[in-house]
Amino acid sequence: MPTKKTATAATPDVPQASAYVLRIELRDLKPAIWREVWVAPDTTLRKLHAIIQAAMGWEDCHLYGFAVPGTGRAGRYWGVEPHLRYEPPAAQDGMGFGDNANDDARVKLFDVLRVPKDKLLYIYDYGDDWEHLITLKKIVATPEPLPRLASAAFICPPEDSGGPQGFANLVDVLSSPHDPEYPEMRGWMDEMMGPDWMPGELDEAALESLVAAVARLRPRPRLRRA
Repeated sequence: MPTKKTATAATPDVPQASAYVLRIELRDLKPAIWREVWVAPDTTLRKLHAIIQAAMGWEDCHLYGFAVPGTGRAGRYWGVEPHLRYEPPAAQDGMGFGDNANDDARVKLFDVLRVPKDKLLYIYDYGDDWEHLITLKKIVATPEPLPRLASAAFICPPEDSGGPQGFANLVDVLSSPHDPEYPEMRGWMDEMMGPDWMPGELDEAALESLVAAVARLRPRPRLRRA
């Protein structure tokens, strides 16, 4: 369990009025889907979850968790020992998902990311298993309001699209109008995302606004499906 620190106390590596510059990359996809966000070092992992949801464009309707990557299963989330995971109590349901994990609302970024190149895993949707690799790129002084989205590449996959393999298949089918699966896939996408949705296209300004709005959000309990 990480050593607890007060929200206002600076650590030797984290000066006051500073920002963590994080690269958040969705794993197992090509081209890479990533975001660069600036966040306060004393941000809780619970709030970082909300920031990631906004930055990526997810809809926050599934369970999630964080973990300090280890050597098990090539550093994958489900290869990390439970005591190195950080999840909301809702995920700790006695079914083996989050048993013995730490409460993500009680852990702050500076507890788990201390120096540049430190990494953290974030998984979203215990089914599709969207695994994100979070890397602390640098620590900078800034007077700007936080959090903020600094840059981004490519639109997030649709919810419930089957994880990386399912999304890759979806992209292949949508790029081939003569594929036998095209009518069904296109119809599903039109219903889920609208007729204008296409892989790759990104409204970065909209995501910037969503990330900035996280600072004004108050925590509230939500029911999520696995």
